Amino acid sequence: MGFSTSGATAILFVGMLVAVGIAYPVVQTAHEERTTAVDDRDDRALEMRNTAIDLETASYDGSALTVNATNTGSTTLTVPATDLLVDGAFVADGEWTTATVNGTAGRESWQPGERLSITVTADDRPDRVKLVTEYGIAATTTEVS
Repeated sequence: MGFSTSGATAILFVGMLVAVGIAYPVVQTAHEERTTAVDDRDDRALEMRNTAIDLETASYDGSALTVNATNTGSTTLTVPATDLLVDGAFVADGEWTTATVNGTAGRESWQPGERLSITVTADDRPDRVKLVTEYGIAATTTEVS
């Protein structure tokens, strides 16, 4: 075994150290990002399991539709992230005439046990009303009084 074999072995060894030095931080970062993504997914799944709403009433008075729902889950919901669909058409948050939580207008937080009341202008009596939370939990009614 001459110098060329020892030199080649040393070059290969140094090359392996450089390759590992470059690859390790990349693998570590990818692992941390994956772990964070799995934790976020688990948190969202827990929030979904703890979310429930009860669409109590939907009433039409000739010019306005009023929808009342109660947060029956254990998750705090946000009013701006709650969606309303009337006869399959999305009614944007900005199109709501009023939105109150337990009778207080302007609140964005919808705590467990509290009642959300949304009023929108409507030309005709709708056949179907659907309320969807930020976690995708929905309640639908076809009984509009």
